[in-house]
Amino acid sequence: MNGAAFAFVPPQKAERPYTITEINQGVQAVIEAGNTLVWAEGEISNFKRASSGHCYLKLKDALSQVPAVMWKNVADDLAFTPEDGMQVIVIATLRVYTKGGYYQLDLHKMQPAGLGALHIAFEKLKLTLEAEGLFDPARKRPLPGHVSTLGVITSKQGAAIRDIVKVAFSRSPRIDIVLMDVPVQGEMAAEKIARAIDDMNAYGKVDCIIVGRGGGSIEDLWAFNEEVVARAIFKSAIPVISAIGHEIDFTISDFVADVRAPTPSAAAEIAVADDEHDRRYFLARARQLTDRFFKCYSNAKNTYQNLTERPGLTRVAGIVREARQTTDSLSDGINRSFYHAFKNFTERTMHASSRLNALSPLNTMARGYSVVSNAGGKAIKSASQALKGDRVDIRFFKGKATAEIKESVE
Repeated sequence: MNGAAFAFVPPQKAERPYTITEINQGVQAVIEAGNTLVWAEGEISNFKRASSGHCYLKLKDALSQVPAVMWKNVADDLAFTPEDGMQVIVIATLRVYTKGGYYQLDLHKMQPAGLGALHIAFEKLKLTLEAEGLFDPARKRPLPGHVSTLGVITSKQGAAIRDIVKVAFSRSPRIDIVLMDVPVQGEMAAEKIARAIDDMNAYGKVDCIIVGRGGGSIEDLWAFNEEVVARAIFKSAIPVISAIGHEIDFTISDFVADVRAPTPSAAAEIAVADDEHDRRYFLARARQLTDRFFKCYSNAKNTYQNLTERPGLTRVAGIVREARQTTDSLSDGINRSFYHAFKNFTERTMHASSRLNALSPLNTMARGYSVVSNAGGKAIKSASQALKGDRVDIRFFKGKATAEIKESVE
């Protein structure tokens, strides 16, 4: 029977009477058509756990009651033991038990009522978004292997941006960081965070985005549990790292993001490659190659010496002695040449490294210089590029500032 077409027809107009099963199936189709999650509070009564592990109970208040079922996989995840008389809050779906002819609540989550509404709201949204596929690992984007421009969405007043900048510049001094300043808690924070994610995608000049803030209570972190932020992260074309609170804190944004970092500092470590580590790796490989060459040469020399010292070769001792002397002479020459070559290579490498450090813009800025850029992020090299009334960004060795051009003289 097609449930959508179900309707009670007066007996004199019906082609035949409905069966009881058809009536129950029709009611089932009407009730379950929306597949709607409900959020309810009630008192447990008649709680029973079957040998299968499924739980059957009733939820009631002062005036009414409704049957409910909690399947084994849900019951096994409970952090408490339900009992008759306990007041609980549940997230459930309305279902019809056609064989019994009654509707019931199919429970997905159950918590003691004292845990509070925010926790239940979190679980309800998590169930909804998970069912839509927003947490699916298959859709998560890989982070780029090299990040030259890092986007950060957080408050410019918070500790998170200071931690991210410190770690990012320590790993790669030449990296650019684009900050979008947003409130990270309070009214309208979620909408502004979501809009910043959209704006960063529209800007399109960053390789990766970190969205985050420092630690706090569940109320402080709540903006990152809002649906509008989750959907903005989901539709971002640029990979997103969620770095919210401390390691023990989890938000809806963590589940949607491509990568979850336990802290803002860890997010910077994940996003930005360590240039100094790469340089040390190169030097280590060069030393390893040199060591292997010396070992190979030493083995060949020892083999030759062993052969020349065998008793069967004593009759040609003079020839061997002369050859040995020649070999020693050549060996000393080779050793000296290779030693000087390796020493020269090492000195040139260290000199190049020192020059690179000397050319670093951060070293220049540490001496009191700064970099001025226009609204588009392009460096201003001449006064003619800055007109009166223009707003410019000034990057110092530590921190940034925004200024307005009052006068420009070439």
